[in-house]
Amino acid sequence: MKEKISNRTALGGLLLATTLLVACGTPPAKDFGGSWRPVNRYRSVPTEIPLHPQYTFFAAPIDGTLKAMLTRWATDTNRTLRYELNYDVTLYTPVATIRTADLEAAVSRLSGIYAAQGVQVSIGPGEIVVRSTNRPSPSVPTASNDNSKTGSALP
Repeated sequence: MKEKISNRTALGGLLLATTLLVACGTPPAKDFGGSWRPVNRYRSVPTEIPLHPQYTFFAAPIDGTLKAMLTRWATDTNRTLRYELNYDVTLYTPVATIRTADLEAAVSRLSGIYAAQGVQVSIGPGEIVVRSTNRPSPSVPTASNDNSKTGSALP
């Protein structure tokens, strides 16, 4: 019985010694460079931190279309979007240059960029409005348009 206890003791001592050797064999911590700031110290001069940063109007690649971008702008600024076009247009390279905190300037640039497509973007009280400059309003169908679509005359 004493042999079993001494074997267990020897095995335990061997495991303890192995564990200590393995623990000492780890590499030292890396010396990370860079700018470190001291903890729990105050700065010598105050710095202003804006509590409500200004919203920046820009085209995100995920927007894809004019309507999607303007919907995001309207939602982010608590406005409504009144989209009076019966079509949408894709965003293209000139739109990527828009980056401003002024909604009026952003909308004016969009109107200039999409003028060739007959799109006018403007702002109203609490809303962003998109209209066509060269097509009839989609809410007013004409009889001649209905006849040409169906191919038959009205009785």
